Formats: sequence, structure tokens, C-alpha cells
Amino acid sequence: MRGWWLSCLLLPCTAFAQDDWQLSVVPYVWGASVKADVNAPPLAPVTVHKSFSDTFEHLDMAAMAIIDARHGRWGILSDFTWVDTSEDAVVPRVGLPATLETRVATAALMGHYRFIDETRWGMDVIGGARYWHLRGKVDVPALGRGVDISRNWVDPVLGVRLGWTLSDRQGITVWALGSASDAVRWDLMASYGVRVTDHAWLRLGYRYLAMRQVTRYLDFDAAMAGPGLGLEWRF
Repeated sequence: MRGWWLSCLLLPCTAFAQDDWQLSVVPYVWGASVKADVNAPPLAPVTVHKSFSDTFEHLDMAAMAIIDARHGRWGILSDFTWVDTSEDAVVPRVGLPATLETRVATAALMGHYRFIDETRWGMDVIGGARYWHLRGKVDVPALGRGVDISRNWVDPVLGVRLGWTLSDRQGITVWALGSASDAVRWDLMASYGVRVTDHAWLRLGYRYLAMRQVTRYLDFDAAMAGPGLGLEWRF
């Protein structure tokens, strides 16, 4: 699992009008390194560690977007991702080559409340749920063995988002989201935005996303991190 995540890294960070609905739509690209450990008995554990420079080689498909709607202090936030990758992997200790194909799809629906709303900065409290779909296929040709596992689950999500308005054309946003079921998962992001038109912002940021799914037949532990570029449209 890895690589180019088309997602909206960066969210609005300026003050919102109190009387009307405000809508933000942000498609984005994310070039991320990935480190994953997969244990799917009866196969031996498999490890993948790919850098940002390997992104194009192994990506099959990716698409992501965030939609943020706000009315006064209240709002609704949706985050969608879909990533298919094919990776070269290795069996630790013995060094046998392996392949790992993954599909990760997520859909989050969260509410947020503007807890602090100052002229130059604000803080939102965020809560909701995130649906995960994970499909992993591991093959070890030297052993003539393989396994194909699919999992679906829903995690609660809690976190905060902070925004600083530097000027009418610049802003910084930071968010930290966490959830827990089998293990704690983190979604951390920091971004810098520049207004390019009356309704569009160009955003540059860095995102870290970690997940783990543990069952009787699967232990999938992965973390992705890297820079991202997004274009936010406000209506």
C-alpha cells in the first residue's frame, strides 16, 4: 500500500461567515513513502519499505477528495480516498522476494464545531466515523504460496483542526485526528495555503497517515507520509 494519494490535504483556515453556508471542495495529490508489515498466515511475514521516489512505478490507481460544508460554528466534513498499488516486498530474515497488491478505500463523515473563533486564528473540534476497505494479496513465488484477504470496518474519529490567517491571501492549517479499535490510528497534517483567485486556494502540505488491522488471519500495519499539493475551491 502506498504512494500517490489524491486527497485534500488542506482545509479552509480563514474565518467563515456566520449567516450563510460555506462550501470547500479540495482534490489533491499526495506523494508518500510507505512502510508496511503484513502477517497473513500461513505465509511468513512480509515487509515493504518504499520511498517517495518509487511512487510512480507501483501505483495502479488513486483518487481522493475532501468536502467541507460550514454554517456558522457548525460544519460537516467528508474525506474520500481510493488507492490501488502493486509492490515488490521481501520475507524478513530469509530474504525471499514477494509481491504485495493492496486496495485501500476510505470514506469519512465527521461533524465539526468552531470552539475558538478569533480574528486571526480558530480551532475546530472534530468527531465522526471512517469506513475502511482493505484488500491485500500476498504472493511468495519461491514457496508457491499466496493469500488473498479482504476486510471492511468502521472506526470512530476524534480530533482537532487549527487554522491561522496570516493575511487575506495566506493561511496555515494543522489537524490531528485519531481513532482506536484494534490499535490507535493517526491522521496528521500541516499545510500552507495561498489564494490564487477569489474562489481558489493553492495548498502545499505534509501528511502522515497510519493504520493497523489485526484479526485472527491478518496483521496489517502500515504508515504513509509525504508532501502533498491541492487546489481548494470555495463557494
